[in-house]
Amino acid sequence: MIPNRVQHLGSHKLLQLLLPMNQILISDTAEVLVARLVDMPTLLGVAKALVGSARLSDVESSALSDVTTSRDSDLIDDVRAAINEGRDPLGDAYCAINSPAQRRDRGQTFTPDHVVAGMLAWVKRQRKTIARLVDPGAGSGRYTLAGLRAFPDAKAIAVEMDPLVAFILRANLAAAGFTKRAKVVVADFRSLTLPQIDGVTLWIGNPPYVRHHGIGAEWKDWYSKTLKRFGHEGSQLAGLHLHFFLKTLELSSKGDLGCYVTAAEWLDVKYGQALRQLLTNGLGGRDVFVVDPTVQVFGDAMVSAAITCFAPGSARSSLHFAEVSTEAQLRKLSSGNAIEIAAAKVEPKWSFLVKGGRAEKPAGFMELGEMFRVSRGQVTGLNRVWVEGADTPKLPSRFLIPAITDSTDITKTSKHVINDAQSLRRLICLPRDLSSLASLEKASVERFLDWARRLGAHETYTAKHRNPWWSVSTKEPAPVVMTYMGRRPPVFAMNKAGAQLINVAHGLYPLQQFSERQLQKLVAWLNENVTQEDGRVYAGGLTKFEPSEAMRILVPVELAS
Repeated sequence: MIPNRVQHLGSHKLLQLLLPMNQILISDTAEVLVARLVDMPTLLGVAKALVGSARLSDVESSALSDVTTSRDSDLIDDVRAAINEGRDPLGDAYCAINSPAQRRDRGQTFTPDHVVAGMLAWVKRQRKTIARLVDPGAGSGRYTLAGLRAFPDAKAIAVEMDPLVAFILRANLAAAGFTKRAKVVVADFRSLTLPQIDGVTLWIGNPPYVRHHGIGAEWKDWYSKTLKRFGHEGSQLAGLHLHFFLKTLELSSKGDLGCYVTAAEWLDVKYGQALRQLLTNGLGGRDVFVVDPTVQVFGDAMVSAAITCFAPGSARSSLHFAEVSTEAQLRKLSSGNAIEIAAAKVEPKWSFLVKGGRAEKPAGFMELGEMFRVSRGQVTGLNRVWVEGADTPKLPSRFLIPAITDSTDITKTSKHVINDAQSLRRLICLPRDLSSLASLEKASVERFLDWARRLGAHETYTAKHRNPWWSVSTKEPAPVVMTYMGRRPPVFAMNKAGAQLINVAHGLYPLQQFSERQLQKLVAWLNENVTQEDGRVYAGGLTKFEPSEAMRILVPVELAS
């Protein structure tokens, strides 16, 4: 069955609305062609005409059971011609029909041509004869088609889970005349088995970006066990792209090459330690290119990119790091600073290596982390349930705790001080044991829990890992709080109201005694001097401060005395 996403939307005016939202950069001529494809029946009908009588997987056949083959010969010819010019009108139309929000849970972010070209340029400089190309999470086949054009003697394995996208991939291959050189596998890449071959396999692509919340327990277990088999430990918080790196190591042979583009956060975060270990031991890291946030790689995903190049099984003494700050540099991907493997192994924050290593701490300054422990606010699992709202069933007031529940609670304070708990919303904190409650209280709590269940509060990832699921715990109030995400520097405020804090902000907990006057001076200095560059800047100008990044903020030593 065709998903009921968009029906008969093929107007040029509609496409002008959709394409900027998805940030698909195509020419006027290409835009007109895509406008003719922007409804699912037309798109799939044209794809079916291109694929012809080729054998499909069972899941594709089922998904396409009610699709009628297009008879619009002009449209079919125009699409075929565009594909042979190196464009992807079918993929562009799919992205226009399916918004970024719709594709996010599936990890579908289609890669711009200049990124594909740059990654293949790096591969060609390695001067190896490519016998086989494997494209995990192949999407509409941008890497597969470009790779088959770049390496005329190679064959390809394109792996894609979504049957409709896999069918679009087949159509692109058929239009380009590559059907006999490519095999489409409609499956999860992690379940793939491949025979060994004589010759080099190139692993290239854009692994799907799915956070750990969207990964099943069985695959998290697979990830941990497979890492241990290779002698490494890993976090169950790892995103799907790290699973793909690990699967690549499992399938690859010595002498192969790899080049993946992913979100760049693995360079520094704790769960990325496993990939950092793999690149320095087994996966054979060669080059890491970190793309400046001003150069947008993922047009419809607000993340910064890293392109990671590797040669499984190779023994190297150094790993190269480079910053990419222009599209021209992205198309070329020239190697950067050489960092000794031994140094990379002991550095927990690889973003420093991109700049050649850690800068020395200037005289008279210390890190904020030497004065404070910075901690995330409480994760509730579903704020619309656990933060009291207009539709929340009435609860005893003793279970309603004043809390900072929005960044504006910090940014709109007077003189950067949160004084009035009465102006704050309430965090719902129920006792673990409900059996001791008085009958009236228990009845109101039960009514609330029934309401919470109807909203799915008991089924969130956080609730399933909380015992009991309704018990949102409280912490010692942080005397200083800070925003951590936005298109501006973070804002710091004193929490004189003693409010609780949910995961809209971080709390700063002193490691030594500070007077109120000292905290006021510190907060004032931080608000005047911390810049966006101190944090992690994402594509589109969004800046994020993880607790570890906040603790690396440099502050004058005098503020600690």
